Amino acid sequence: MAAADKAAGMRRKPHPLLLLSLALLLIALGLQIIIIEREALAKHAAWRPAVSQLCLLAGCQLSSWRQPDAFVPVHQSITADPDQEETLIVQLSFRNSASWPQPWPQIELALTDINGQVIGLRRFRPKDYVNSSRDAEIKANQTVSVEIAVQEPAGKAAGFRFDFD
Repeated sequence: MAAADKAAGMRRKPHPLLLLSLALLLIALGLQIIIIEREALAKHAAWRPAVSQLCLLAGCQLSSWRQPDAFVPVHQSITADPDQEETLIVQLSFRNSASWPQPWPQIELALTDINGQVIGLRRFRPKDYVNSSRDAEIKANQTVSVEIAVQEPAGKAAGFRFDFD
């Protein structure tokens, strides 16, 4: 009976191969979850570098980083087009201050009168203002310049505002 009590009190140690297999399965499950949820995770700055590296190894792709508020204006001007009446030339230079490249933004341009009231508003998609020979994305800390021609509204614009989306 003493031998039976001794055997009942003893536990068998798991086999090292079983533990290794279990650890590998858990790692594989974790990687699958990360790959499935990669877009949601990659929207967070803390996770993006790790998810990007995992996608390089796994052959998956991430959508471009989008942080419109990271576009910082560097220079802006508006002048009358000397070659065409009632046409204004808007020149913008802005920098991508995000940590990663991002696609060209949509630019919302509002023309204002002398009282600051909006007299014209238009949104320009990248295809409206980006030359096809340019890169599809603006690199981190890269400054770019664009020029947009717009029809001047009847109220004669005195100023302008723009925003990125």
